[in-house]
Amino acid sequence: MARQARTVIPGQAMHVMVRGNNRETLFFGDEDRGIYLEWLREAARLFGCAVHAFALMPNHVHLLMTPQNEDSLAKTMQSLGRRYAQYFNQQHQRSGTIWEGRYRSSLIDPDYFLRCQRYIELNPVRAGYESSPQDSGWTSFTTHIGGNAEPWLVDHQQFWKLGNTPFERQMNWAAFVKEGAPHWEDRQITESLIRSKPWVSDIYAKKLFKDTPGLTQIRHRGRPRKISALNSVT
Repeated sequence: MARQARTVIPGQAMHVMVRGNNRETLFFGDEDRGIYLEWLREAARLFGCAVHAFALMPNHVHLLMTPQNEDSLAKTMQSLGRRYAQYFNQQHQRSGTIWEGRYRSSLIDPDYFLRCQRYIELNPVRAGYESSPQDSGWTSFTTHIGGNAEPWLVDHQQFWKLGNTPFERQMNWAAFVKEGAPHWEDRQITESLIRSKPWVSDIYAKKLFKDTPGLTQIRHRGRPRKISALNSVT
């Protein structure tokens, strides 16, 4: 069976996930996680991907990135995957693949971007590893509330709309994440990612995929409420 083609459009954000083979552990400690993030930073810079958010779970990784070119995402993930697998096998005295097949990816509607970033940064809480997002030292949440844990991360234009100052953006982001996400939203993001299908509204799908409607799964009609309304949060 032929591989399903990925939907990658330069300049459009992508939600990416990669799992450990048989869902085995990928990170045994902070050293493993630190090396993975460093090599992610290097590969993304080399191949032209802006990294907006991440969550390093014990046996899988979530990333939110915008590729500059059509092959930027693939080259970044392939380079990172090969490099980390070689390190992991040497470090932990093992051999063979550490990844569960190809990475999954889902193109994200710009109006859904912050919802997807929230999904990623709440992943440790949703999985039961942490009671609150700030308790996790291995997501991008700390950076987005002013911790400057990973200064190489690139804020998306939707994040900039949260406020006119860094403090205002950080406070509004913390409030939005604390609000949590409805179950239907989590299900839609997860299903789109597992199937490597775009997570977009029908309005955006018709505009972006008018000549190739089969590339997308339309989830619900219209747009979500404007995230910019968070600017009124005090």
